[in-house]
Amino acid sequence: MAKIFISHSSKDKEFARKLSSDLSELGHNPWLDEWKIKVGECIPSRIEHGISTTDYVVIILSPSSVKSGWVDREWKTKYWEEIERKKTLVLPVLIEDCEIPPLLKTKKYADFRKNYSIGLVELMGTISPVIKKVPELEEIRSTSYSSDISALLGKIQSRVVPLSKCITESLEIAHKVNNPSLERFCRNELAGWTKEKVDKYPDDYPTYRQVEAFISASKINLQYFGWGGISSNIFDYMRSDKENFIPTKLPIPGSVSIIESNIPNIDPQKGILTKDARLKDLLPDTNTPDIPMFIYLRADSYINVLESIRTELTKRLLDLLPKIKNEEINL
Repeated sequence: MAKIFISHSSKDKEFARKLSSDLSELGHNPWLDEWKIKVGECIPSRIEHGISTTDYVVIILSPSSVKSGWVDREWKTKYWEEIERKKTLVLPVLIEDCEIPPLLKTKKYADFRKNYSIGLVELMGTISPVIKKVPELEEIRSTSYSSDISALLGKIQSRVVPLSKCITESLEIAHKVNNPSLERFCRNELAGWTKEKVDKYPDDYPTYRQVEAFISASKINLQYFGWGGISSNIFDYMRSDKENFIPTKLPIPGSVSIIESNIPNIDPQKGILTKDARLKDLLPDTNTPDIPMFIYLRADSYINVLESIRTELTKRLLDLLPKIKNEEINL
């Protein structure tokens, strides 16, 4: 397990949160400012301590971060330690085209610009050079299985083939290699997670299908001038107003094919999704069941869930390969 400091601009906060969550699920210990700095603590001191005690600094590169003096100071602190120790400690992650700082131009970066899953695989190649096989996995003796998996990984990352079809092919591979874990994953994603299934097996519901949402009895005025037409400003406001907006993790049920066919046509930078509900939907035993409630979530929540499923499928297929070789994966 590696301790990883996430250096980022505040404008890239959503990406930083997702990356930190995925690194945590992979067994690592990410250091994200909003997770580690408590109210009243000295921010510069906590950041300095965080950088000094972590194994790596991941710098998220974007137009916003390269202009940030704060981000610049964070990664350069670890950069000089890297030179002294003659060991790679600063890991660039590119999420948007930007002018890469001169000291980082010679470094290979993990490219997240076109596909999040590919970028995550590249990053994990440095942080975790050895990917352990799952305990129940039997030894794969036929090299054709590795070829099938490598070809399927290429389809998954190309995004040309529907993800539902890729999961169907993954189910066939799960049968070939006798991997019950991958088989369960594929069947659950193809069948979907109905409310009855979630209620019956709450502990089995995957975290990668949950998205950030806020519940409130108040209706947001989307035309309010103060938002500036930017949805992230609305969510920042809801996070700060804990009296009127209750944060929650909203499960996104349904099969992958249904999610793929119901992606909202909304600009994620300018719009949000609103779901109407009644208090009885949230509190079944309430004495006032018909009070109207509103659930707010990001416009790209469904897209993010698909990407999370894609990432999870990629991890599971990579675990099937006896040895990970870049030329085999063909990413």
